[in-house]
Amino acid sequence: MRHRWIISACALLAATAVAGVAVPDAGAAKFGQRTLKPGMRGHDVRVLQKSLTRLKLPTRKTGFFGGQTTKKVRLLEGRVGWRVDGRVQRAEASVIKRLVAEQKARKRAVAPGTAVFPIPGTHNFGGAEARFGAPRSGHSHQGQDVFAACGERLVAAQSGNVKVRAYQASGAGYYVVIDGSDGFDYVYMHLAKASWATAGTYVSAGTQIGRVGASGNAAGCHLHFEMWTSPGWFSGGAPVDPLPYLLAWDAYS
Repeated sequence: MRHRWIISACALLAATAVAGVAVPDAGAAKFGQRTLKPGMRGHDVRVLQKSLTRLKLPTRKTGFFGGQTTKKVRLLEGRVGWRVDGRVQRAEASVIKRLVAEQKARKRAVAPGTAVFPIPGTHNFGGAEARFGAPRSGHSHQGQDVFAACGERLVAAQSGNVKVRAYQASGAGYYVVIDGSDGFDYVYMHLAKASWATAGTYVSAGTQIGRVGASGNAAGCHLHFEMWTSPGWFSGGAPVDPLPYLLAWDAYS
């Protein structure tokens, strides 16, 4: 869990660092418009406190950056791997907003009945090398591998429109990208053969889209499963660790 927080937050911080801007009036300041530090007051401080609570660091929403808020900010900084100084820089505020948005999307995505586990048959999640963020040659693993017998049914985890159906001999093999109805893009790789679902096709959660295979660059039959935030897969979004979602769906599917 800590590793996922560090990767996500550090990547987002690097992407959202911006040049200095004029500091607005404290009473009218929006969260992210000024650096927040102990002793400050304002609407943006209240938003910070609400965000900390959403990120499982309960904080009273007083609008005053006091001792409790400082303590929770320091806990967040330690969790995501930032310098622990009890302050919230503008770029860090952008990361916090993004983390809150992902948390909200994650909560919707794992609600019972909204999605299903993509492999109805017997399966397992492999070892450390199968995890999101595991090292690969020249890059890191952007999804979670789910191992199953060759030919096992593969279904859409979430309803949506097929964005891409393609083949990549050097990597993904036969794969499908579905623009999910919940805002995530869902990516299914190493299918046994090309999916019947062509680009533009709408599929409902639970609809079979193919079978587990080992096409492309794969060591044994498995599904390489990715989830990307809006606006989507290699179109401005970012990959997130799909394992928490998979475990939740697996618990009730």
